[in-house]
Order: sequence, then C-alpha cells, then structure tokens
Amino acid sequence: MQKTNYIIHGDSRNALVEIEDKCVDCVVTSPPYFALRDYKEDSQIGLEQSPEKYVEDLVEVFREVWRVLKDD
Repeated sequence: MQKTNYIIHGDSRNALVEIEDKCVDCVVTSPPYFALRDYKEDSQIGLEQSPEKYVEDLVEVFREVWRVLKDD
C-alpha cells in the first residue's frame, strides 16, 4: 500500500534506507555544520573526527536522497 502525505522524522541514514526508489516528491533537510553543535545523539552528523569524514557522511545521505526522489 502506498502512503501519501506523511512526514518521516529521524536520522536520515536510517530512515532513507526504508523507502523504496523514486517514490518521494520532496526532501527537506538541514544538516548541521561540521563541529558546531552537539545534539547528544550517538554518531550524529557534524561531530565526525575530520571534515573529510563529515563530507563522506553527507554524500552517503544525499545518495539515498537522490535514490528515493522521483524523476520529476
């Protein structure tokens, strides 16, 4: 059954993998800046050991975003 008009709240790295390909109309995100805030969450984006790892984690997220977004 296809769901419509709902919001998924959670760590994008966990939530996106549960979504089928090309079924999402819009993704809204606001990734934290590198080393600027600590939200007290295990393995949160933004507190990686290096800027390179931070970028690697963001690339992982946005590959999944690209996968789930509809072509239009």
